[in-house]
Amino acid sequence: MAMHTLTVKDLAVPKDKYATISADSTLGQAVRRLQEAQETERRENPVRHRDRAILVLDESGEIIGKLSMLNVMRGLLPRYDKYRGSRTSSKGATRVGSARTFIDAMERDAGLWKKPLANLLEKAASIRVRNLIRPFAENEFIDENASLDKALHQLITGRYQSLLVTRDGSIIGILRLTDIYDELSERLLAHEDALARDQEATS
Repeated sequence: MAMHTLTVKDLAVPKDKYATISADSTLGQAVRRLQEAQETERRENPVRHRDRAILVLDESGEIIGKLSMLNVMRGLLPRYDKYRGSRTSSKGATRVGSARTFIDAMERDAGLWKKPLANLLEKAASIRVRNLIRPFAENEFIDENASLDKALHQLITGRYQSLLVTRDGSIIGILRLTDIYDELSERLLAHEDALARDQEATS
């Protein structure tokens, strides 16, 4: 199959292959659910990339967010919430050469590791998943029939690790950057091997 004929649905992972958790679950329950899902994946498909996020469902079973490792860390140290959206600020700090000052100030204000880790972990029982997720951005969705070029553009410009794949407006799966990379790298290596064989044949 030529690369330009591939569409999003060719590489998307069905949503039922992802770990899910209720928005009312605790942070500790979500972490346990993700760990169980990763162990199942490891047994069933050892070569598949392990997912580092869990899908969050509302009361009606609709996907309303993703819980990532960063969400977990921010949940344990909620003072990082004041820095939500700080990516733009940090990029600006880098441009003027003050990134280190920005990071130091953020660490000082957030109180990173000032309390024993055990105390932080105890908080996980009272933290609800719904309070840790953010609304999806418009460009985190992509139709299943869209080209991989379009998907890759959205992933790169949005700095996302995955996109939500839709069919008639409903979420049916997830397209991960790692899967596009695997497909592209396999094709690049196959092309390199073909060139090497051609060179050997003509030498």
